Amino acid sequence: MERLGHLISAYVQHGRCHPFCFARNGSPLSHLFFADDLILYARADIQQAQIINEILSYFGAHSGHRVSKPKTHIYFSPNSNLDLQQTISSYFGYQRVESLGKYLGIHVQHQRLKCADYDFIIDKVKIKLIGWKARSLFMAGRITYAKSVLSAIPIYFMQTFHLGF
Repeated sequence: MERLGHLISAYVQHGRCHPFCFARNGSPLSHLFFADDLILYARADIQQAQIINEILSYFGAHSGHRVSKPKTHIYFSPNSNLDLQQTISSYFGYQRVESLGKYLGIHVQHQRLKCADYDFIIDKVKIKLIGWKARSLFMAGRITYAKSVLSAIPIYFMQTFHLGF
Protein backbone atom coordinates (compact mmCIF):
# COMPACT_ATOMS: atom_id res chain seq x y z
CA MET A 1 0.00 0.00 0.00
CA GLU A 2 2.93 2.29 0.63
CA ARG A 3 3.92 1.86 -3.01
CA LEU A 4 0.45 3.01 -4.06
CA GLY A 5 0.87 6.12 -1.92
CA HIS A 6 4.19 6.88 -3.62
CA LEU A 7 2.60 6.35 -7.03
CA ILE A 8 -0.26 8.75 -6.27
CA SER A 9 2.21 11.34 -4.91
CA ALA A 10 4.33 11.05 -8.06
CA TYR A 11 1.29 11.72 -10.25
CA VAL A 12 0.45 14.76 -8.10
CA GLN A 13 4.03 16.09 -8.25
CA HIS A 14 4.09 15.76 -12.04
CA GLY A 15 0.81 17.67 -12.27
CA ARG A 16 -1.18 14.79 -13.75
CA CYS A 17 -3.41 14.22 -10.74
CA HIS A 18 -5.06 17.26 -9.16
CA PRO A 19 -5.73 16.91 -5.42
CA PHE A 20 -8.69 18.43 -3.64
CA CYS A 21 -8.58 21.50 -1.37
CA PHE A 22 -11.17 21.60 1.40
CA ALA A 23 -10.63 25.31 2.07
CA ARG A 24 -9.77 28.24 -0.17
CA ASN A 25 -6.19 28.51 1.12
CA GLY A 26 -5.99 24.99 2.53
CA SER A 27 -3.47 22.31 1.77
CA PRO A 28 -4.35 20.02 -1.10
CA LEU A 29 -5.23 16.42 -0.25
CA SER A 30 -4.95 13.59 -2.77
CA HIS A 31 -5.35 10.47 -0.63
CA LEU A 32 -5.66 9.02 2.87
CA PHE A 33 -4.68 5.52 3.99
CA PHE A 34 -5.66 3.49 7.00
CA ALA A 35 -4.51 -0.14 7.01
CA ASP A 36 -5.78 -1.46 3.68
CA ASP A 37 -8.40 1.26 3.16
CA LEU A 38 -7.88 4.16 0.78
CA ILE A 39 -9.78 7.39 0.27
CA LEU A 40 -8.91 9.26 -2.95
CA TYR A 41 -9.70 12.95 -3.44
CA ALA A 42 -9.80 14.54 -6.89
CA ARG A 43 -11.69 16.97 -9.07
CA ALA A 44 -14.84 15.56 -10.63
CA ASP A 45 -13.88 15.38 -14.31
CA ILE A 46 -13.34 12.63 -16.85
CA GLN A 47 -9.58 13.22 -17.18
CA GLN A 48 -9.05 12.79 -13.42
CA ALA A 49 -11.21 9.65 -13.44
CA GLN A 50 -9.04 8.21 -16.22
CA ILE A 51 -5.85 9.06 -14.31
CA ILE A 52 -7.18 7.46 -11.12
CA ASN A 53 -8.11 4.37 -13.11
CA GLU A 54 -4.60 4.35 -14.63
CA ILE A 55 -3.00 4.57 -11.17
CA LEU A 56 -5.16 1.77 -9.75
CA SER A 57 -4.63 -0.43 -12.81
CA TYR A 58 -0.86 0.05 -12.74
CA PHE A 59 -0.71 -0.72 -9.04
CA GLY A 60 -2.94 -3.77 -9.48
CA ALA A 61 -0.85 -5.13 -12.33
CA HIS A 62 2.35 -4.89 -10.28
CA SER A 63 1.04 -5.93 -6.86
CA GLY A 64 -1.77 -8.35 -7.61
CA HIS A 65 -4.24 -6.25 -5.59
CA ARG A 66 -7.58 -5.28 -7.08
CA VAL A 67 -10.27 -2.79 -6.15
CA SER A 68 -13.37 -4.48 -4.76
CA LYS A 69 -16.19 -2.84 -6.73
CA PRO A 70 -18.97 -3.92 -4.32
CA LYS A 71 -17.08 -2.39 -1.38
CA THR A 72 -16.05 0.79 -3.21
CA HIS A 73 -18.15 3.94 -3.10
CA ILE A 74 -17.87 7.24 -4.91
CA TYR A 75 -19.03 10.49 -3.36
CA PHE A 76 -19.42 13.76 -5.26
CA SER A 77 -19.61 17.30 -3.98
CA PRO A 78 -23.16 18.70 -4.15
CA ASN A 79 -21.76 21.35 -6.52
CA SER A 80 -20.75 18.83 -9.19
CA ASN A 81 -22.83 18.35 -12.32
CA LEU A 82 -25.31 15.44 -12.15
CA ASP A 83 -24.56 14.26 -15.70
CA LEU A 84 -20.84 14.28 -14.91
CA GLN A 85 -21.49 12.32 -11.71
CA GLN A 86 -23.39 9.68 -13.69
CA THR A 87 -20.67 9.49 -16.36
CA ILE A 88 -17.86 9.05 -13.84
CA SER A 89 -19.83 6.53 -11.75
CA SER A 90 -20.55 4.48 -14.89
CA TYR A 91 -16.91 4.70 -15.98
CA PHE A 92 -15.68 3.17 -12.73
CA GLY A 93 -18.66 0.95 -11.99
CA TYR A 94 -18.66 2.07 -8.35
CA GLN A 95 -21.77 2.76 -6.32
CA ARG A 96 -22.50 6.48 -5.99
CA VAL A 97 -23.50 7.52 -2.46
CA GLU A 98 -24.91 10.69 -0.91
CA SER A 99 -22.85 10.21 2.26
CA LEU A 100 -19.79 8.16 3.13
CA GLY A 101 -21.39 7.17 6.44
CA LYS A 102 -19.13 6.02 9.26
CA TYR A 103 -15.46 5.15 9.16
CA LEU A 104 -13.83 3.68 12.29
CA GLY A 105 -16.97 4.61 14.23
CA ILE A 106 -16.84 8.27 13.22
CA HIS A 107 -19.23 9.94 10.80
CA VAL A 108 -17.49 11.26 7.70
CA GLN A 109 -18.88 14.78 7.50
CA HIS A 110 -19.50 16.70 4.29
CA GLN A 111 -20.87 19.94 5.69
CA ARG A 112 -20.55 22.29 8.61
CA LEU A 113 -21.29 20.56 11.92
CA LYS A 114 -24.11 21.58 14.24
CA CYS A 115 -24.55 20.87 17.97
CA ALA A 116 -27.08 18.14 17.17
CA ASP A 117 -24.39 16.30 15.20
CA TYR A 118 -22.67 15.53 18.50
CA ASP A 119 -25.70 13.97 20.20
CA PHE A 120 -24.37 10.49 19.43
CA ILE A 121 -21.51 11.11 21.92
CA ILE A 122 -23.98 11.82 24.72
CA ASP A 123 -25.98 8.74 23.69
CA LYS A 124 -22.86 6.56 23.94
CA VAL A 125 -22.19 7.84 27.47
CA LYS A 126 -25.84 7.20 28.46
CA ILE A 127 -25.64 3.63 27.11
CA LYS A 128 -22.51 3.01 29.20
CA LEU A 129 -24.19 4.38 32.32
CA ILE A 130 -27.27 2.19 31.82
CA GLY A 131 -25.14 -0.90 31.45
CA TRP A 132 -23.17 -0.37 34.65
CA LYS A 133 -23.71 -2.37 37.75
CA ALA A 134 -22.61 0.60 39.82
CA ARG A 135 -24.34 -0.64 42.97
CA SER A 136 -21.61 -3.22 43.40
CA LEU A 137 -18.92 -0.52 43.51
CA PHE A 138 -18.03 1.80 46.36
CA MET A 139 -18.26 5.53 45.69
CA ALA A 140 -14.50 5.82 45.07
CA GLY A 141 -14.72 2.92 42.61
CA ARG A 142 -17.60 4.56 40.75
CA ILE A 143 -15.71 7.83 40.43
CA THR A 144 -12.57 6.10 39.16
CA TYR A 145 -14.59 4.03 36.72
CA ALA A 146 -16.45 7.10 35.46
CA LYS A 147 -13.25 9.06 34.96
CA SER A 148 -11.49 6.30 33.05
CA VAL A 149 -14.35 4.96 30.93
CA LEU A 150 -16.62 7.93 30.35
CA SER A 151 -13.86 10.42 29.60
CA ALA A 152 -12.43 8.12 26.91
CA ILE A 153 -15.60 8.31 24.81
CA PRO A 154 -15.51 12.04 23.95
CA ILE A 155 -11.70 12.03 23.77
CA TYR A 156 -11.82 9.51 20.91
CA PHE A 157 -14.10 11.79 18.90
CA MET A 158 -12.17 14.94 19.83
CA GLN A 159 -9.19 13.49 17.96
CA THR A 160 -11.05 14.07 14.70
CA PHE A 161 -13.54 16.85 15.47
CA HIS A 162 -13.12 20.29 16.92
CA LEU A 163 -15.81 20.31 19.62
CA GLY A 164 -16.25 24.06 19.74
CA PHE A 165 -19.67 25.43 20.54
